[in-house]
Amino acid sequence: MPKLLGGTEAMIESPLLQKMRAQTLHEAMLEFLKGRFGTVPRDVSRLILATLDEKKLKKLTALAGKCPDMEAFREALLN
Repeated sequence: MPKLLGGTEAMIESPLLQKMRAQTLHEAMLEFLKGRFGTVPRDVSRLILATLDEKKLKKLTALAGKCPDMEAFREALLN
């Protein structure tokens, strides 16, 4: 079977697909934080949107469910 567009590995590593996955995680995390804390400060939103690393975004999503307040989440986001 021919490797259309570079095959599965090329698609997994595609910057476009990585950005699309990151955007999905951004939206979910921002909605979660909004539901949990009421509002999401602009600086936190900007930092989330600037993060494209999928592993880091998944860790931050888990942290969003555990952190005691928005300030604790902001500090983790900066580190």
